[in-house]
Amino acid sequence: MKLYIHSFTTLLVATAASIPSGVFAGTIRFVGIANASVRGDVILSNDDEGNDKKSLSKFLSSDASNRILLGTDDTKLISSAGDAIYECYQGGVAWFGLTLIPIFVNRIERGTEGKVTTSIEEARTEIEGGGGLGGNALASAMKRSEFEGRTIVTWKEGESSYHIEGDLVLNLTIKLPRILPLPPGFNAIGSKIVERTCRERLKQNMIDTKNAYIEWAETPTTK
Repeated sequence: MKLYIHSFTTLLVATAASIPSGVFAGTIRFVGIANASVRGDVILSNDDEGNDKKSLSKFLSSDASNRILLGTDDTKLISSAGDAIYECYQGGVAWFGLTLIPIFVNRIERGTEGKVTTSIEEARTEIEGGGGLGGNALASAMKRSEFEGRTIVTWKEGESSYHIEGDLVLNLTIKLPRILPLPPGFNAIGSKIVERTCRERLKQNMIDTKNAYIEWAETPTTK
């Protein structure tokens, strides 16, 4: 989920720099909802018994697809008992001498055939550097931020083709101190920008998922 979280944080810090003074503080609530899909041709790789070893279902139902589902290589497996749980470091965002690094605990749930859900279980933000009064106020607010989100990937396979679909819901809530006032309409405008970004990047993520599957399916299996 790295791409979507990064867009939230980038939008926040870029906009906060231009907020006018004299407006009362408030709460940032950005909401992103997106849907995207991709189709592809079935890749056949049968074993001696005629079973397909490299089906899309086998890929998305296995740990081989975890990296593409999490959206980052910077992960640490916390638990593999039941659902896989990872600590995921997102890309840092620089703002006025600060670097904000969101860190998420993501759960990958594969309880239903043809469906995998990646959800944010916990979130925190690490702050590097010192950004003065305004930067420190934002850093303090980010540490109290609340992230909620999940991506559901479903798929269907036919004799000659497959279909992958992704559904994303992402929410960010930050209570701002008075030193960082919130202008009227900020949440509505911000949510529209975030939702557009989520749509674009979820579409790319579906393409990346397809490409990751093709690479996995075409890689020879070592015996």
